[in-house]
Amino acid sequence: MDYYISQFGDDSNSGISQKQPWQSIDRVNATRLLPGDSVWFSANQTFKGNFTLSGADTDVAGAVITFGSYGDGKATIDACAGTGFLAKDCGAVQISDINFVGAGTERNRSYGIWFVNTLPEDKKLTHIRIDNVDVSGFRHAGICIAAQPTDEGWSGFSDVKITHANVHDNGDAGISCIGTWNPEASGYSHTDVYVGNCRVYRNLGIPGKESHSGNGIVLAQVDGATIEYCEAYQNGKLNDCEIGGPVGIWVWDSNCVLIQFNESHHNRTGSSKDGGGFDLDGGVRNSIVQYNYSHDNDGAGYLLAQFEGAKAFHNNVIRYNMSENDGQKNSYGGIHLWSTGANGGIRNTTIYQNTISTSKSATGNPTAIDWTSEGIHNIRFYNNTFKTDDKADLIRGKANPEVIFEGNTCLTA
Repeated sequence: MDYYISQFGDDSNSGISQKQPWQSIDRVNATRLLPGDSVWFSANQTFKGNFTLSGADTDVAGAVITFGSYGDGKATIDACAGTGFLAKDCGAVQISDINFVGAGTERNRSYGIWFVNTLPEDKKLTHIRIDNVDVSGFRHAGICIAAQPTDEGWSGFSDVKITHANVHDNGDAGISCIGTWNPEASGYSHTDVYVGNCRVYRNLGIPGKESHSGNGIVLAQVDGATIEYCEAYQNGKLNDCEIGGPVGIWVWDSNCVLIQFNESHHNRTGSSKDGGGFDLDGGVRNSIVQYNYSHDNDGAGYLLAQFEGAKAFHNNVIRYNMSENDGQKNSYGGIHLWSTGANGGIRNTTIYQNTISTSKSATGNPTAIDWTSEGIHNIRFYNNTFKTDDKADLIRGKANPEVIFEGNTCLTA
């Protein structure tokens, strides 16, 4: 069934034709939508309210509930202080061609688009599509894929695609994926997540939050993900957390992630932590970062970090990337390895054919490469090009026989 909503409609109408549209989001919320149904909002009109969709019965193979706009252009959902679109325990949902606007990070207290799975017994909800949306003005993430199961299991989402999204001026993050974190168990909440052709910018952070905020794209608890052809910039400025900071594009506690053909630049931090371009963080394994461009960030261009309590971190590759003028605040490298040594530290990592250019900063002490921390094992740098001006350091690191350099070119202006 197709349902239509227009500012010039009436909630007493049938809602099933453009000539008899409903008027409000409340009328949609009061209707039990079934697999295969579609909800269409009149383009270039604004509708105040908050979508809610619930019920695992939506997850039916081959039958998708669709939300979009009809006519030439996009409808706008004004969520004010609430959530723009909340789908609880739902799979097989598609959202496209809609703008979601919150009241701003001071007044809003929620998410733009929020999919959450609270089901027990390792239930993966499938087929989530978010395409050609604009999401701004929400305190938390603009788009969030979350697992909050009622047990200790790995319920979450599978087959998620977020494409051509413009996500900006939110607080905690642009695009976020979170789930169950259990370093003692082998499992992941989410599988097969794709983020492509998205722009995430001016997601500035939440002052006073006791963990990192102001991220561009951050995925966690994922087994199998790709982030490609995205741009992240001017995120993180208001983060004041000294435990951890924001990064333009990064993942943690994840397996088999591919990050490629992205640009991450001019990301900031309001603390001494991070504000970098790209990051493979605690517990990431079997992942590749390639063909990316990082530049003019406060933090590292490419960070590899292993924090205390994380799962094992190993078998990652950093290749064919560029970094220019990163580490402009505090003391970060174009490529930066940091480890507490937890769970074996950073192990079995190959870094090759990258080009790293660094210059002295008035607010930081950048270097092309940094590996000054403990717990770094079997790291191989080869066929990279490292460039600095005559003021910035080329290499900053502790003597470590397990950090091997072969065939690199080092240039000083």
